[in-house]
Amino acid sequence: MTTPGHDAGRYRAAHLHQPNGWLSPGYLEIDAAGTIVAVGADRPPGWTDGEVRRLDGYVVPGMANLHSHAHQRGMAGRVEGVPGGAGRDDFWSWRTRMYAFVAALGPDQLQAIAAQAYLEMLRAGFTAVGEFHYLHHDRDGRPYANPAELSGRIAAAADEVGIALTLLPALYTQGGIGKPPADAQRRFVHVDLDAFLRLVERLLVGATDNPLRRVGVAPHSLRAVSPEQLAHLTAAMAEVAPAAPIHIHVAEQVGEVEECLAGLGARPIEWLLANAPVGPRWTLIHATHCTVAERRGIAASGATVGLCPITEANLGDGLFPLPGYHRDGGAWGIGTDSNVAIGLAEELRTLEYGQRLHHRRRNVLVTAGSATTEHPGRLLFDLAVSGGARAIDQPMGTIRPGMRADLVELDPEAAPLTGHEPRTVLDGWVFGAGGGVVRNVMVAGTWVVRDGHHPQEDAVLERFRTAVRSL
Repeated sequence: MTTPGHDAGRYRAAHLHQPNGWLSPGYLEIDAAGTIVAVGADRPPGWTDGEVRRLDGYVVPGMANLHSHAHQRGMAGRVEGVPGGAGRDDFWSWRTRMYAFVAALGPDQLQAIAAQAYLEMLRAGFTAVGEFHYLHHDRDGRPYANPAELSGRIAAAADEVGIALTLLPALYTQGGIGKPPADAQRRFVHVDLDAFLRLVERLLVGATDNPLRRVGVAPHSLRAVSPEQLAHLTAAMAEVAPAAPIHIHVAEQVGEVEECLAGLGARPIEWLLANAPVGPRWTLIHATHCTVAERRGIAASGATVGLCPITEANLGDGLFPLPGYHRDGGAWGIGTDSNVAIGLAEELRTLEYGQRLHHRRRNVLVTAGSATTEHPGRLLFDLAVSGGARAIDQPMGTIRPGMRADLVELDPEAAPLTGHEPRTVLDGWVFGAGGGVVRNVMVAGTWVVRDGHHPQEDAVLERFRTAVRSL
């Protein structure tokens, strides 16, 4: 694991992102704990030329990836097509093939795949990840001797490459509303809710001395957790970790909406807002099939919506009503979910283009008159970086004193950024990037990516290859 604070010191950035614009140049100081202690437009008195490190690119805050299933990176591209050449392929048929892949994973393979996924996230500009972790048990469905074995492997992968981690162990108890779990779900299921809570408490203790680690919980969905269990879980978390994030899949598929209507008497978002203490520490993943009233209810609750545009497109989920939610003042962030393709700019581009196709117009969120709102690249980035940081409870998302020094330097010589100025550079990254834009990435005061490369990338890739070839 990289040692935080290794690159502490004083920096001059040619262009430094700020919530209300850019500082060109901008100065910042990072202490030995990896925390930003000073930011300004002028070089502070007493700073000498010899001690100031220069960054000649565009420096932006690191992005939070608020929703990941790391193990699915190992099946990217392997579940396309229709088995047997016939039949309908949709989310549900994809899920069956995903279950078959998961059934074969061992701890070493999981860690190897997760490390590769996390390394790719860093190179893309993500500096923290919320891991919605539902793979808990051995291949036969029995708990490991160490019930936290697979959670520990996820944490080890994050530590190895130096990405901050919010670990969100998922509670999964049933195979649908009022239905027992299927055999293919045996590795996910906790029969004993108290055993799950003991796992969470164990993970909370393990994160105490790790400044890059947070722990929350993820009741998987209203299909997978009963109303009574959801109430028990949220009440228990209010006692042991009242600030911990709570994430839940909701309304991703029309079939899920129909099942909730039949089994709970309400649509999933409608039911959740009426029956659970949804608030600012909650993140509703997908929320794709959302009525106007539900959309407004989410925004009013202070919860965050977790959008995963590439995965949602890959699975044919549908489109979240983003322009209306934006007008409502709702918070949102982005996640790479199935990790079929890992890219920060690509997620934002897919999000925007999906909305453009649906509404048949360009620039669906922007408003004129401000450098931070009239360009879609800047606006999308700012909204996602703010909502994502809050969703996974990480002290990041803006470059100001007191925040963790999570920084991404964009290469001003990269082809997509050539000819841009600060006002438009994020448009160049989001809409013109073809790779090679992210030059350096810092997490907690340590450069973990330099000149586009991670020091462990060859070793991590080789272990990934070995793991995937064995499946």
